[in-house]
Amino acid sequence: MTFRIHPLLGIFRPEKYSYQLKEAEAFRGYKRMIALLFFVSLCTYGVSAGFGIGTESLSKEITNWTNGELEVRKQLFFVGRLLLGLLVPCVFLFLSSLYYWCFSNGSFKKYVIMQMTVFCIYLLEQIIQIPMFVLLHIDATSNPLSLGIAAQYLTNKEIIIHFFSQITIFQIGMMFVVVYYLRKLTELTKKQVISIVILLFVFYWAISSLFSYIKIGVFF
Repeated sequence: MTFRIHPLLGIFRPEKYSYQLKEAEAFRGYKRMIALLFFVSLCTYGVSAGFGIGTESLSKEITNWTNGELEVRKQLFFVGRLLLGLLVPCVFLFLSSLYYWCFSNGSFKKYVIMQMTVFCIYLLEQIIQIPMFVLLHIDATSNPLSLGIAAQYLTNKEIIIHFFSQITIFQIGMMFVVVYYLRKLTELTKKQVISIVILLFVFYWAISSLFSYIKIGVFF
């Protein structure tokens, strides 16, 4: 059976998509879809950088820089965001798939295809955040779709606020999608799948919050 890859179909028709994926012996559009997702990710992060999203820590130090230093830092930030736009799909599509494969010994390529659907949800979140952050003049810690706002009422510790700001409605949705597909593609129990998925997501949230918390200026 040749499986035609449609990541969005995996969101809206998960039962049919997961069944076909499980039974598939060959795949159509695998490399093309990977290339497309990398391109969309690169464009999304490029547009985000163009609007200055994520430059909050830079803004606090503007008065200490000359015009030349400011332009250099803007360019470095833009290049960094583009590199991040290439790194993130690598993590989602390949590193995460490798992690799941280590626990279940299933088809690595099928896990990558599963992660394509998950990554589409992530990209949708990033795209929605661009106009929301720009129009509302907020950053990730004040994202109304995350737990960041609630965390600000409970603590003043920035690292904790940054961590909870990573936990969004979209992230929870991604976790449900991964759990659903792993249950269909593997012989793992529900408890094992949930534990594996939560562990990985918490790790990603911790790393993301750490880099969000670190002041950009320390790198320049």
